[in-house]
Parts: sequence; structure tokens; C-alpha cells
Amino acid sequence: MPPAGQTLSASVELALVPEWSFSAIYPVAPVSTKGPASLECLTWDVDVRADGTLFDKRTAAEVTYLYWEATTNAVRPPSPPLEDAPEAFNPAYAVMTPSNSVLIDVSDVPSYIDKALSAMTLHTEARTSFITYWLPAILKHKYIALRFLPQAVYEPAAPMHVTPIPDVVTRVFMLFRGIEAENIDDWRADALQASPETWKNVVRVDESKARDTSLFRVLEWGGMEVKV
Repeated sequence: MPPAGQTLSASVELALVPEWSFSAIYPVAPVSTKGPASLECLTWDVDVRADGTLFDKRTAAEVTYLYWEATTNAVRPPSPPLEDAPEAFNPAYAVMTPSNSVLIDVSDVPSYIDKALSAMTLHTEARTSFITYWLPAILKHKYIALRFLPQAVYEPAAPMHVTPIPDVVTRVFMLFRGIEAENIDDWRADALQASPETWKNVVRVDESKARDTSLFRVLEWGGMEVKV
């Protein structure tokens, strides 16, 4: 959102790696391809108001946020990562292990996520929308493993360019999966021990800027269920 008392005209361009394809978009925007890899991309042109609401110029829709959803495409099996290579996020082959994820009883998941998102500066409406969107899928399991991706790891899978350039961009992306009863002991023995507040450091949220209402701030939140 822009500084208090101002309305800002902005353009938001979003592209996806080939392992993802847009499946739902709102406000509706045309999808095109770009570059040698034929990445799917779209652009929203909006007026951003100080209260955080948006006016989409193409459809004349007034919205509280821009929405996109994608399906995964198994383009090709990934090559094994080189030892000590930086982590990379491939949507079609997302990696969740006890060493990078926490294990939580499903009854404790909503509270854990709420506290994590709050620490990452998400406001009440965003936290509520996040949890209620994923809750039906989460409740299908007895135990959940989850992690939040560092922004630098998530960004290459869904590069986003906003004009004018924001003062701060916060992109929060969660991975989760159900853990079967026969695997619980292995996960309990090695699962990451992390308080909800720890994830703001993993994601690398600039908390002071993200809470500064005098700045032009962009917040994106989303997630993905990993099925194995």
C-alpha cells in the first residue's frame, strides 16, 4: 500500500517458471508468454489506495488484493543438487524434509501459522484469509509438516516486478504436507524445532519497513500442499 493519504498508480507483472501454469486469476488479466523459456506472465494495472484496496483499470473491479493460483507441471525430473549448492525451489518437485520443516499436530496448526504470519507482519485479514484458505486441506491430516521458504528461494519461481519500485516487498510462501502415521517416529526424531516467530528470520522479513505506514509496501502471501 502507498503512504497514508495517497493514491498510487502501479503496474504488477508476474511470471511463472515452466513448472507452474496459471489456473485462476482475479481480477482477470490476459496471460502471455515471454523469453526463450516461454514463461507464462501477466500484468495488472491498478490504482492503489492508502487503505490497501485496489482499483483494477482493465476490469474496473475494486478488490482488496490481487489473486493468482497455479497448477504444477512435471516438466522433467530435477538433477540431484550439487553438494553445498544454494537451495532452489522447483514447484513440481518441492523438497520437504525433517531438517527444514516443523512437525505439528493438526489441532495446533492454525495457532502456529497465525503466530508465524503475525511475526512476519501480516495483518489480521491476511492471516485469517491465509488460514481459512488452507484449513480444509490441512484438516485432512493428523500431523502436518510445514516450512516457509526464504524469499530469495521463492522469488525465481514466480518473479514479480512492481512499478514504481516499492520501498519494501514481503513475499510469504508456505509449504506443507501431511505425514502418515507410519512415518511419525522418523519425523519426530529429526524434525526442525522452530517457534512460529523464527520464520520471519528464515523468510528474511524487513519488519521495520514492512510496518512503516509512510512507505510504499507490497505484501504477497501464499502456499502449496506438497503431495508425495
